Amino acid sequence: MVAAISIPAFMRYQQGAKRSEAELELEAISRAARVYHAEHGALPAQTAPLTPARSCCEYPTKRCETTTAEWATPAWELLDFERTEPSYFRYGYQGDGATLMATAVGDLDCDGNEVTYVLTITTAGGTPEVSLTRPTTPD
Repeated sequence: MVAAISIPAFMRYQQGAKRSEAELELEAISRAARVYHAEHGALPAQTAPLTPARSCCEYPTKRCETTTAEWATPAWELLDFERTEPSYFRYGYQGDGATLMATAVGDLDCDGNEVTYVLTITTAGGTPEVSLTRPTTPD
């Protein structure tokens, strides 16, 4: 009986810990984009595809393992962003100078159901405004 209660609670705890990675990394992207805006008067007008390209579930550890070379693209270099440790999410963004949309995509239990976090930065009023949309359905 105790296992019936504690195992699901532990699984929810693990999911929450994994999900916090996405929010922390998207916050790092947000800070970098706001610094870029302060220095250049615009957000980066670049596109960075999901990095790494493969699902994290395709790796032996079920975590994305990347190399520095995967992050050494002009788009990521503008934000001075890279993941050097294994992660549960893949990251990408697209920007047009006035807006930037960054995503964190992960399949936290490798069941084929990915969750997506979306960070949106707009500069309509001249100052960057940031919003984060969390997944609405649990993985």
